[in-house]
Amino acid sequence: MTTAETRKTWTATERRSVAAAAARASIALRERSGREVPQWIRDAAEGRPTTPPAEQP
Repeated sequence: MTTAETRKTWTATERRSVAAAAARASIALRERSGREVPQWIRDAAEGRPTTPPAEQP
């Protein structure tokens, strides 16, 4: 890429759709391996706004 070329900028809609696709993939992998799927990941897969829970020590 040269300095004269413009870069593609991501819109909020594109970011949300990529995040939802990643969440769906994460759900599929977790279910396949028998692990629990947190609700916030399911929310992200459905496109709802989420905030992941704080890390527990």
